[in-house]
Amino acid sequence: MTKREKPVRQKKKPVGFRKKFFFILRASLLLSVFLNLGMGAYIVLRDGDVSQPEVVEELNERLEYIVWALVTFVLTYGTIYIEKNRKINIPDVLELVITLFIYAGIFLSNQFNLYYKFWWWDDLLHFFSGIIIGFIGFIVIYLINHNYSMDISPLLVAFFTFTFAVTLGVFWEIGEFALDALLGHDHQKWGLPPDSVLLGKPYQGSGLRDTMSDLIVDCLGALITSFITYFAYKKDKKRTLEQMKIIINTEE
Repeated sequence: MTKREKPVRQKKKPVGFRKKFFFILRASLLLSVFLNLGMGAYIVLRDGDVSQPEVVEELNERLEYIVWALVTFVLTYGTIYIEKNRKINIPDVLELVITLFIYAGIFLSNQFNLYYKFWWWDDLLHFFSGIIIGFIGFIVIYLINHNYSMDISPLLVAFFTFTFAVTLGVFWEIGEFALDALLGHDHQKWGLPPDSVLLGKPYQGSGLRDTMSDLIVDCLGALITSFITYFAYKKDKKRTLEQMKIIINTEE
């Protein structure tokens, strides 16, 4: 008689870092939604009269946290949508950086009021946005020109990546100004005390100083990307274009 062979157990494939990363981020966002819903229900049960200004303010705050968490949750699927529908293979590192930036800039900033707790938080986000958007600008160059000719001056490539990032930074500041003016928000920090840590002088006003600080660090981040793209394109143009072909699926 031959011995029965024991069935070989197949080893489970390890869950990749990318999947763990997105799972943790999305789970924390949903947890925030449920916690704030619970806190809102507790406030209503505790006070009963929801018409009191203090209660209304608390409930509005909880509602705002829920909205920002849901917005961030939806945006975490943005890179997946782009890859499936726009024929773009976003490198994992860039995908994680973009998603983490969205998570920090929208959810963490509003949930924990980081813009006011840390004077450098806003500048840090704008600095990295300049870098990230600069690289997106480089991808835009390839999308526009790959069907024609990529015989472009490295200086022009660097200039476009820089101006692309800075221009979007300017539009962002215009959007903040519009929200402050139309909806009474305080994105440009008009009410900060004169001794706040900002560029410029106190007499220039905190709103102007905050805006100029944002634009300056946007420029610094974009400048770093423009230097990287310049030297990469100038030193090894062929290899750079091969990398872009991997990112951009040009096959019909």
